[in-house]
Amino acid sequence: MLHANLREIVGKREIIEEVHSPAILKHLLDKLAQMYGKDFKQIVDQREGKTSLEFLVSINGQVTRDVYTKLNNNDVVMLSIPVGGG
Repeated sequence: MLHANLREIVGKREIIEEVHSPAILKHLLDKLAQMYGKDFKQIVDQREGKTSLEFLVSINGQVTRDVYTKLNNNDVVMLSIPVGGG
């Protein structure tokens, strides 16, 4: 599921992407970056080897920054941008 400007870039609310075992979150994020360009490339902070703090990534409702998290059949990955307020 996509939120905010990521949804605008792709032009739809969600992408259904098949991943092959063994798969990790980084594989999926790299594939999306190849397909959709620079905004998706920024999701992974290459220096830290984790997802960037500028993005919120969750798998089945569980927030993660670990790009080496294993993906299973039917996992739902949500990509969003944290919203701050005040």
